[in-house]
This record gives sequence, structure tokens and C-alpha cells, in this order.
Amino acid sequence: MEHSMIQHVVEYPDEHEVGGGMKVEVAYDGVHSAAAVHPSAFRYKHKKRSKVWEEYKPIFLNGKVQFAECLYCHNRLSCKDSNGTSHLWRHQKICPGKPESAERRQQKDSYFPYVSVNEHSPVSPIDPVNAIISETLDDIGSVIPSRFKSKVWKEFVPVYVEGKLQAADCIHCQKRLSANKFGGRSHLSRHLLTCPGRRGGAHNHQKIQFHPSSAPTLKSRVQDELSPALTNGKVQIAEYSSKLFRTSSSGETAPIIRPIQMVPAHQFPPASDGTSVKKEKTSFVNISTDTSARKFDKGTAYQELAKMIILHGYPFSVVEHEEMRRFIKNLNPMVDAVSQDVMEEHCTALFQKEKLNLKDIITLSARRVSLSASIWTPDGPEATVNYLCLTAHFIGADWKVHRVIIKFGMFWSSPTNLERIIHCKEAAVSESESGSYNVIWDAIRDWNLDHKILSLTSVGDVRNNANTVQLKEMLMEKKCLPIRGILYNVACLDDVLNSVVSQGQADILRLVGDAAMDFFVARASSPSAQQQLMEVISHMSLKCPQEDAKWWHRFYFRLEVLLQFKKSFPSENVLNPEDMSVADSICKVLRTFYRVIEVISCPSSVTANVYFNEVWKVRTVLQEEASNGLGEISRLVMEMQEAFHGYWQNSYLWLSIPVVLDPRFKISFIDFRLKRAFGTNSESYLSEIRETVRELFNEYCNPMDRPSAASDSAALDADDLLDDWDQHLNEQASCQISTELDDYLEDGLVPRKDDFDILNWWMNHTTKYPTLAAMAQDILAMPASAVQSEAAFSSSGPVIPKHHSTLSIKTIEALVCARDWMK
Repeated sequence: MEHSMIQHVVEYPDEHEVGGGMKVEVAYDGVHSAAAVHPSAFRYKHKKRSKVWEEYKPIFLNGKVQFAECLYCHNRLSCKDSNGTSHLWRHQKICPGKPESAERRQQKDSYFPYVSVNEHSPVSPIDPVNAIISETLDDIGSVIPSRFKSKVWKEFVPVYVEGKLQAADCIHCQKRLSANKFGGRSHLSRHLLTCPGRRGGAHNHQKIQFHPSSAPTLKSRVQDELSPALTNGKVQIAEYSSKLFRTSSSGETAPIIRPIQMVPAHQFPPASDGTSVKKEKTSFVNISTDTSARKFDKGTAYQELAKMIILHGYPFSVVEHEEMRRFIKNLNPMVDAVSQDVMEEHCTALFQKEKLNLKDIITLSARRVSLSASIWTPDGPEATVNYLCLTAHFIGADWKVHRVIIKFGMFWSSPTNLERIIHCKEAAVSESESGSYNVIWDAIRDWNLDHKILSLTSVGDVRNNANTVQLKEMLMEKKCLPIRGILYNVACLDDVLNSVVSQGQADILRLVGDAAMDFFVARASSPSAQQQLMEVISHMSLKCPQEDAKWWHRFYFRLEVLLQFKKSFPSENVLNPEDMSVADSICKVLRTFYRVIEVISCPSSVTANVYFNEVWKVRTVLQEEASNGLGEISRLVMEMQEAFHGYWQNSYLWLSIPVVLDPRFKISFIDFRLKRAFGTNSESYLSEIRETVRELFNEYCNPMDRPSAASDSAALDADDLLDDWDQHLNEQASCQISTELDDYLEDGLVPRKDDFDILNWWMNHTTKYPTLAAMAQDILAMPASAVQSEAAFSSSGPVIPKHHSTLSIKTIEALVCARDWMK
């Protein structure tokens, strides 16, 4: 580098040379001088004899050559009289601008920053050398001491601090020992006698014998490792970036590569008394290796970027934004710019990888899977396309409820939307790939669920679609559905409740809507009134609805605030008594609907045994409010009752089966509820529930896809005279198995506790009730809702980002499914 006295140096190019010389202007503290320098002067003629000067341009200071500038990469190297030209030759071997050395440099750099050691002692990578910056090139020769003539250095790697030897790393066990100027080398020899990584070291108590190793020779160390580029414990990047220890030809095995470590002085921890490490009198040097600087992995970086895009729903084009590219480049210049097409491929590859793992879990499991189908739309005011999302619900070997999206396909697209056809060509899907039949059946085949389907819960648009009914008929023909398909195409409960409350929307708003609106307008008229209102809301445990919440959810929240305000401030004139009674009655109905939807669409996926009781709450509140004596309210609630009764008739059977498998209730609870509700008419309900439970139990005893022993014997010999004996044995076995169900129903009920875990109970009773435990593991995973609570209360339902709707359906599926699996 330039001397501190030099303020600036002006070089004149070759075309300004006069008489074969070079004119150099040097300024020393403001005094300028100019001279026409001839090559023969200032010992230039002597230095020109080396051919290396054909690759460099000399830089003169004060009449002497002080630096050499490479003609290829324009790096400036020190060139004092005492340095010689060996470092100039070494630079030419690794010059990044020299074309003929590019291939050789690429081969070496692929191993950088490693050095050879014995293959039986692998070492973890440490700090790359290019993280260390040089400051000066003075007194370079002082770092090549004669002490390296000792044979012990064949098995140790020196470590420098401030240009002086401070430690030695064993190449066998990577232990670091002190090795300063005054410590000698005997402790290094003693370490080799007991080194655990050195073959024979632990048992060799004779005079130490140095075996050939892959450590560098003294000559290679002097020429490559301890080059003039090293000074003050730091390394010049341009000259050191690919210097490697070379493997000894006498080594018995192929070497394993290991990083060279040059530790700056500031990385050594201070001694306990505050003195520097080089004054420490201990035999060990405690240096913590920084493993955070490791080789950059481009694939891992792109994978993390793909996860960010998937989880947050960012458009693929974000990777091509100029701001994003500058941000990434500032973080790591080694990262190449990536296009949105490449990022789309990374996201798809991540989806495929996770899909294979999930398919193995579901396919290898012996348990049945329940499905739920919901409709998704692009986020926006006008949806011209609908998507069908198919979710699998099952209880795994860990006896936990799992819920994963397994298919996302096109349900319907407007054929008259010309703009979408033009702008979203990739998003176009043929009729053979859209619709409930094609999407659900494709998922069943893709995930090998032909004989593993237990139930299907779907929203109204899917349930009432003709293609869904057609699919049920096909699955029944293939004998893919248990108990005559009773559990197939079950109505989504939150969808039903939304439909029920919509029956009375006009009457609800007419009866109490205007009065409630007047109250909130009055509360917003003054700051003190607003303060009172906010105080009431702050003490409520009810969450405020989102802006896109369903109308009845927002109206229910306002009624709760109104009623709570009346309790907090009784003297305030809120509503007249008649309107207050109507508001209280309507709020009671809507409160029940809200809480039931919260339970059944809980993200934690509750077990199916709780659904019956939640539905019964809705039935009870409708029955109470229909007979409360308020004429208009009674008429309104009776209309809701009629709509809800249709759901009850179609769903009481599947709602009752999980209750029978709850050891706290069993069939006794169903009997108790139905007799109180329907009196003598309850017997028909109970009879059908008992028959369905036993039919399902028998199917689990004799799976549909497993032939019976009688059919096997008939296939072997149609004229076998022992057919009746085989039939007798099968009937006897069936009777023995049936006693498992009878024993369970006759056993006493488990005490009802708040912390009761039904899945844990069945897991602990698998040995006692093996068939019923298998039934419970499947039945208890059945969903009552096809969407989670956030989407259940939203007026738009589940949505995908608007910019995703322009992608191909395969890419949309990859993004939606991968996001669900990564949550």
C-alpha cells in the first residue's frame, strides 16, 4: 500500500512515455516533482530481467519501484527490494482477470477454503479467509520463522495473531494448543503421544514416531500458506483467496479438505487478568470458532424465499421488483437475480415434496378418512370463478385430529367473462377437469382413497350439485362407502345456520334494526357518550366482527353492546321496554348461533362427539323463543324452526353415532334427549340409530374389501361338503365379536369431567375394545363444518389473493395446499 507520506500518485499511460521511459509525478507534503524515468534507472533494468514483469506495470515512488499493477485485474501488489517477485508469480496463478487461469482457478476455488487432512478425522468448516482484510504489507518476511523445520509441524497447523505465531491446531483431533515464541514445541510432541484422533497415538508410549500424513510440507507452507500476503494476522483477499495446502504424495489415504483459519487479534478473548492471549501462560488457547460464516447455499435461499411467498400470499412478481433485488444484493452479492417463473417452479417443487410425505402417511394408515368440500373465490367484489377445496380429516397413529387440504380445483367459471378469458389464458380449465365430480374423484384416485372414505361434509353449492349426487352413485357401485352411503354428502352445519338466520333477515331488521341504529347515532353525538360506549365494549369478551363479516354477525355484536350498555348504565334511556324485549329475544337466538359456529369450526378441529349437543342447543333456543308470548317474535322464530327441522331430519343419525362412542353418554344420552323432545315418536329415531351403529360395527368386523372365509372356501371347492361347517364357524365368530359392542354399551358410564379426553380414553382401551377403538378413531374425526371460523363468519367465505386467480390451476393448488401444510 502507499506510504503514509504520499498524498497522491499520478501515473501517465504508455502513450505519454518519452524515450521508452515513464513519467511519474509524486507529491510529498505539497511539494511536487516530475521526472522522466528511464527503465535502466532506479534498478528497473535489473528487475526487468524477470519474465513476470511482462504481466505487470511498475509503479515508481521517489525514484524506486514500490508497487506492481497487474495488467489483467489491475490489482496493486507490494514490490520492495526485499520482497522479490515470487508473490507476483503466485498472483498470476490465481489472477481473476487472466483468461488462461480461469479454469484452473475455478477448480481450486471449488474446494476453497479447505486444506487436506487425514480422511479419518473430518473437520467442520470455519471462517472463510476472504472475511479478513489486509492493512499493510510491511515486514512480511518476519512470519516465516525457522522454527517450522521441526517435524512436529507436519501434524499441526499454525494460527497467527498480529503477524506472530500464537497457537497450533492438531490436524487429527483439531485441538488447539498454545505455540508462542517462548513455549517451545515439546508439548506438541507430547500431545501426539495421546492424541485420540491419531492412529496408534493412545497406545504408543515409546519415542514418538512421525508417520506420513496429509499435512503440508515446510516448503509448501512457506510458499503457499505463509506468503507475503499475510501480515498482522490478516490476509489480503486478492492474493490468498485460493491458496490451499497441497496433499502429500506419501499419504496412504485420500485426504479430506478442511478450512485454513487465520484469526484476527480481536477474535481472541482476553485473559482473566485483562492481558492479551499471547501473554497467557496456559497450554491451551480458547478460541471460539465462528460457524455462522459458512458456504452460501443458493438452493436453500430460494427455498426460504418460496416459503415466504407461499405463507404470505405474495405475487411471484415480487422477486423481480427492483427494490427486492437491491435488498437481496446488499444482503449477499452472491445471490443471483431470480425470475418469477423460476420462483413458481421452486414453490411447485416444495409442494410436490410435501405432498409425497403426506400421501405416505395417509396411504400407509389403515384408518378411514373423512372429507369436507368448500367453495373458495378470488378476493374482490365480483367473483367470476369459484374453486372447490377438498380437505381430509383423520386421526393419526398419534391419536390427534389432523386436517389437511388435499385438492384445490376449479368448480365453476363464468363462460361469459370475456376479459378473464383474454387475460387469464393459463387459468382456463376444461369441463372435464372442473366441477365437483371431477375434482373430488380425481383427489380420491390421486390419494388412493377408494376404499378409505368414511364421509363427505359439503356446503350447499356442492351438496345440491347434480354432479355430487352422481359421484355418490358411482362410489356406491364400487362399494367405496360404508353403511349405504349415509355419511356421504352431509350438510355443513355453519352453512345451515347461516341459511336459517337468513330466513328472518327482513323481519329482524324491521323489528329492531332502526331502534338499534338510533341508539348508536345518539352515542356518537358527543365525546362523553362515545367514552361511555367504548368503556362498555372494553369490558366485553366478545370479539369485534371484521369489516367483511356476515350481516347477522355484525348485527348481533351491536345488540350485545346495546344490552350490555343498559346493564352498565341502568338510568340511561336506551330503548323503550317493548323494543328492549324484542332485542333481547333476537340477541339470544343469534348468540346461540354464533357460539355453535365458533365451536364446530374451531381451528383446533374438535372431535365429532360434541356436535350433537351443539345442535341440540340451537333446537332448544328456537323452541323456547317460539313460545315466549311475543307475537311477531314467535312467528319469526317459527319460520327459523321450520328451516332447521329439515337439517335435523337429515342429520340426527350421523350426529348420534359419535355420541354412542362417547363413554360418558353412549346410547343412554340419546334415549334421554329424544324421549323428552319427541315422546312416543322417539322410538323410531332410537331404533334406526341402534341398527345403524350395529351395521357399522359389523362392517368394521368384516371390511368390505376383505373376502370372508366362506367365500374363500367356495372359491376353492364348490362341491365341498363342509360348507355348512364353515358357515357355522363364521356365525360363531361374528357372535363373539358382537359381544364387544354389547359389553361396551352395558358397561357403566365414565364420570363426566371438564378435562376428559375422549381420544386418550380410546387409545388406552384399544386392547379391551379393538374394533370399537378403530371405529372411534374414524368416526370422531368427522367434521361438521367445511371451513374454519374466520371464513364461516365472513360474507365472502374463504378467498385466495386476487393475483393468484390469473395463475394456472395447478400452481394455485400448489400455493393453497403448501400454505395449509406449512402453518
